[in-house]
Amino acid sequence: MFVPPSSPVTAPLSSPPRLEALASGAVRDQVRSLVAGFESVTDPRGACGVRYRLSSLLALVVCAMTPAGHDSITAAAEWCQRATPEELAAFGLPYHPLLGCYRVPSEKTLRTVLGRLDPGEISAAGYDHLRPVLSAQPHPTPLMPNGGIEREQRRAHRSAVLAEPVRSRRRALAVDGKCLRGARRPDGSRVFVLSAVRHGDGTTLASREISAKTNEIPEFQPLLDQIDDADLAGAVVTADALHAQRDHATYLHKRGAHYLLTIKNNQRGQARQLHALPWKDIPVIHRDDARGHGRHEQRIVQVVTVAGLLFPYAAQVLRIKRRRRLYSAKKWSSETVYAITDLPAEEANATEIASWARGHWTVENTVHWVRDVVFDEDKSQVRTRNAPAVLAAVRDLIRSALKLAGYVNTAAGRRAHTDRPRVLTLYGIT
Repeated sequence: MFVPPSSPVTAPLSSPPRLEALASGAVRDQVRSLVAGFESVTDPRGACGVRYRLSSLLALVVCAMTPAGHDSITAAAEWCQRATPEELAAFGLPYHPLLGCYRVPSEKTLRTVLGRLDPGEISAAGYDHLRPVLSAQPHPTPLMPNGGIEREQRRAHRSAVLAEPVRSRRRALAVDGKCLRGARRPDGSRVFVLSAVRHGDGTTLASREISAKTNEIPEFQPLLDQIDDADLAGAVVTADALHAQRDHATYLHKRGAHYLLTIKNNQRGQARQLHALPWKDIPVIHRDDARGHGRHEQRIVQVVTVAGLLFPYAAQVLRIKRRRRLYSAKKWSSETVYAITDLPAEEANATEIASWARGHWTVENTVHWVRDVVFDEDKSQVRTRNAPAVLAAVRDLIRSALKLAGYVNTAAGRRAHTDRPRVLTLYGIT
């Protein structure tokens, strides 16, 4: 019979040698246990009949869904069932003296608890857990578990290093929504989640589930209310044409933040003003010619300082002309995009504005695509209350933790963490 230790942790789990090469000892010391990080999440359960601490259950779900192949609540419960007594003690699970073992939550328990939580609080707790690593290790060296470096990782690391002078001048956040296609509410409506992520690494700062009777527009301000002033003040918030709203611009100005918003025909008066500007007389300030992913892409950027536009605090207008051609095609497809920002020319040059406009696709390429393809989010049919949005926040936390550990390829990072001690060490549970 296993004898429980006097403290929740018996002995430090051995740190995998690969992780010791990923980060310095100072960075690892700043990362507190994920169990302690989830203590700030509000427990919606009553006082009677509560067997497991909420922080222990959330940490179990995050660790269980980190390895490859564990994409469902059922797989997470099976991962917990196979845990050793020492590992269960590290999570602070209750010990049954008569049975001589630690109690392990069932799938029904995990599903019920996840369905009653607030996904915004999960995202906030996850970001607070990663904050020390974000400040100490902004651009980790891309690594592979076998010691090699893949081509996509070398390209991503090189781009991050080259873009450092632009990104270090002002932070940028992308706001965008995503539909969880496999989930349905009791009334048959789909589940949408609005998120705010950092450009570059795609770390999620806040997320919010959109109710069935509204859309993304009224949820913009409540989403950013979850972000501290220290993270939002001075930052540039990028969003698509849906959020090109005057109220959003006024709100960001009051919070001390800035905006870069795409303008389309949903703002007809503003769009007519932008189209009427003398673009033929405005010089091209930035050009970009890129090849990759089976296509050739050209971008021509023009920026002009304006005054008296219909949009609040507008200072510069950006026009991007994109030309794309597949390697196997002869004809080019073209597209013209307009955007406005409240930053004057002395605070944001054309190169910076163009990088923010392109960096907005971080939320699609780094966040939404990874959750769909690597975590099979759209195939998940979890429908219990808030569980779909909560699991989306859990996937964001796992993706961000692996990226900060040096894995640009999230799928490779998940395959590298099939070893349980490595998973616990990743989240500071030792």
